[in-house]
Amino acid sequence: MNRFIHLFLMSLLSLLVAGCNSLRNEVDPERLNKEAGKLVVTGFLSPQDTLLAVSVSRSRTVLNDGSPTSTNTLNVTDAQVSLTRGHVVAFLRYDSNRNVYVTDATTFRIEAGQTYKLHVFTKEGEKATGTCTIPSPVNLNSITFDSAYGNRYGRRQMRYFIRARWQDQAGQPNYYQVNGAFSFMLTDANTNPYNNENSTLIQFDRSNGGLITDHDADGQPFVSDRAYLESYIYYSFPSKSFYSQYKSARVRVDLLNVEQTYYQYQDAVSRQLEVSGNPFAEPVPIPSNIEGGLGCFAGYNRSTVTLKLK
Repeated sequence: MNRFIHLFLMSLLSLLVAGCNSLRNEVDPERLNKEAGKLVVTGFLSPQDTLLAVSVSRSRTVLNDGSPTSTNTLNVTDAQVSLTRGHVVAFLRYDSNRNVYVTDATTFRIEAGQTYKLHVFTKEGEKATGTCTIPSPVNLNSITFDSAYGNRYGRRQMRYFIRARWQDQAGQPNYYQVNGAFSFMLTDANTNPYNNENSTLIQFDRSNGGLITDHDADGQPFVSDRAYLESYIYYSFPSKSFYSQYKSARVRVDLLNVEQTYYQYQDAVSRQLEVSGNPFAEPVPIPSNIEGGLGCFAGYNRSTVTLKLK
């Protein structure tokens, strides 16, 4: 009886091993390496842009060389890229300095309420398309400057920030992004190696802090999260007051009224950046509205206010 059980278990183990071998053989690394990557297309259109730009690249295959210099995409430099509005067509040229396809906005107007189509064709016969509609503008009413003590890199210090204020458009879903730049010249600019005007992007404590939706707040006044004005001098001379640090200072804030596709894409990218490098974190799926590829093609409308601080 024991011998019978032993023979039965050995037979079952052989079947399991054979099954595992067959599963392993279904995935051939040689074939994976030869699979063509997908086209990755990214472009955002706004009536305020002076240059229209579209990025076209190719995602890397499942297996790459694993070197530290490897990137997730490879630029596609010889595609045919065009934008259309009705019967009007604009062909974009590849700009090797920016690694994007561009055209002057004066030759192809972007207007609120209009729908635009993007077409990408490669020499390999691939085709990728996308569609976007430009939202109406939402005025940025004001920006306010303030300060508060907070912890930064393990040190308690005064942090300076702005908040943006605007009125939501009632009766429709709206999606917003707040961004901008802090421009300054140091008080010791004559002796400092950074003696020209410098600029840094305004910073939110959350990576997607600049993204806002009017869900459950339709038609209400909005106030952004704190957007911090930061430069290296904060960490070198934390005891200095804001106005003693700079010879001149101003902040430009942009309020973008964006399409839902833009909001969802940027939100997912921000959350993915937060968990990148963490082997235990769940990957964040990146949404795409590109037919025949990956990426995002979306529209937005921008309102800008500049506040002179000194």
